[in-house]
Amino acid sequence: MITQAAQVSILVNNIEEAKHFYTKKLGFIVREELEFSPGWKYVTVSPDFANETRLELVKAETPEQEEMIGKQAANQVLIMFLSDDIEKDYCELKARGVIFHGEPKPVPGGKGVGFEDLYGNAFDLYQPDTNA
Repeated sequence: MITQAAQVSILVNNIEEAKHFYTKKLGFIVREELEFSPGWKYVTVSPDFANETRLELVKAETPEQEEMIGKQAANQVLIMFLSDDIEKDYCELKARGVIFHGEPKPVPGGKGVGFEDLYGNAFDLYQPDTNA
């Protein structure tokens, strides 16, 4: 039985600039950073050490991969991130320069707002209703 997702790969132009975005703008931590050989670097980030889901930042190597950067979900939401205080997180992330597509508003089951990474991948920030 599948119990959860462990890792999601995100294609990037540059691992260092992507790592900077996820750590400095979103406040994530680097979980692993290994260089297996020159040009082959493995970097994962996540919201914190307790979070089991990791994002692997993968350097696009082929023209087909480069074409997918920022469009991995075909202009749909790639990942929905949960928040325990969406208003606070929204204000902090916006102050760090994260591009949002509006302000947090009621959505089915809670509050949500869309945002994007440095390459244009669409993400959602979502806070479920606590009284649901």
